[in-house]
Amino acid sequence: MKEYQYLIGKIIVAVAIIVAAIIIAQAIGGAGESIRSSLLQLRDALR
Repeated sequence: MKEYQYLIGKIIVAVAIIVAAIIIAQAIGGAGESIRSSLLQLRDALR
């Protein structure tokens, strides 16, 4: 395999990892906001 093909493959893998990390971070942030909202509603219900 030529060197440039190896380099292009590594770049594609790196970009895929970065995209996956961004998607996971957004999902974690959304889950955290959902939990926060639920806890606030529970607090209001207990008052």
